[in-house]
Formats: sequence, C-alpha cells, structure tokens
Amino acid sequence: MRITHVDIGGCEGCSFVLIRATKKLQGIEFKSRLLGKFEIENEEMIIVSGAVCLNSEKVDVLKELREKAKILVAFGSCASVGGITRYCRGGQEPKPEHMTFQPINAVVDVDYAIPGCPPSPRMLKPFIDSFVSGKQSNYMQIFKAVAKVKRLSGFDLIDDVVLQNICIGCGACILSCPNGALQMVGGKPDLIVEKCIRCGTCYVRCPRASQILVRRYIK
Repeated sequence: MRITHVDIGGCEGCSFVLIRATKKLQGIEFKSRLLGKFEIENEEMIIVSGAVCLNSEKVDVLKELREKAKILVAFGSCASVGGITRYCRGGQEPKPEHMTFQPINAVVDVDYAIPGCPPSPRMLKPFIDSFVSGKQSNYMQIFKAVAKVKRLSGFDLIDDVVLQNICIGCGACILSCPNGALQMVGGKPDLIVEKCIRCGTCYVRCPRASQILVRRYIK
C-alpha cells in the first residue's frame, strides 16, 4: 500500500510521528517531502497534517489533493479540528498575510480524521490494518465521525458529557490531554480554560463522548 504525506503548515510534530510510525509498518510505501522530493499522483491514501490558512495558496493545494486521493486523512488536531491554530489572529511574522486557520474539512471532504497534538505513533498501525482489512472497528468509526466535525475541544467535553451528567469519572480525558488542561474535581473532570489548545483529544478518548460522535455523524 502506498501512503503519501503532505504537510500544509503544521509544527512538524505530526510529520515526525508519521515517519516514526510508518518505519515499523510492513508492506507500506511511505512518501513525504521530508524524505525527499516527489510528485503527487493519483494516490490510494493521502495523509494531510497542518491546518489550512483560508487566504493562502494552500486552499488550492488541498483541492488538488482531494482530487488525487482515493482516501484523504486529516492527521493531527490542526488538520482534524483546527487545534491551537484557532487562536491565531494573523498579522504576525513570518507570514503576516496569514489570518484565519481552519481544519481541512472546512475546504474539502475528508474521509478520516485522527486528532491529537500530536497523535501517538501507535495509533497509525491499527488504523492502517483496519483500513486494509476493510473492518470498520470502533475507532475507525470514531475517526470517520471526527472527519465531519468542524471543531472539538475540552469545552465540548464539558458541555456534552459532564454537564449532561453522563460522565463516568474514568479519567481517560485527563490522561489523554497533552497540555494538562483538565483536572478532576469532585470525581468529574473540570477544564482549565487557559490551558486548552482545542485539540479534541479528550473528547475522542472519552468513552461517552466518542459514542456521541458516532451516533451524531455516522448513520
């Protein structure tokens, strides 16, 4: 199987994870400009990392990638749900013309979205294995649902799970947060809003919230 990776403006953390993960996958031909120049052809799977600046040439790049990809995957929170780039206001060096950033599904249809800042390298192998086998496992359903979401964060977790009194207090969200933005208060998670980078990892890892995602977006 051939996998092509294109970064459209991330911090390269997701790119590093992909290179690290694909080295351990057998039967995978992995292409990335970080490993040398290449031409993007009609590809079986294209993985995109980084959010898209809506007033840049990256919009046209994304549209071309969508045309050439049988399967388009958003990898990392910036590409999947916007992540920390949602706090960008523009007018700053080195690209003062950059203003508004969005997840790539704001521009093109996405088949699967794998959030995380960055995602764990261990997440890629079961994803690829399930894709190759054609088995729609639970996390494949979750990644397909996230591809329909325009934003996801700790704020949504509190609104949809904690304040709806369906939280089971397992702490999975707290363990998954890369920025320590959640703490347990009275047996339930509470959000430290100043620390939330809107990566959506806590929501996807929550057993209740992930069920909400699948029911809401997968029919």
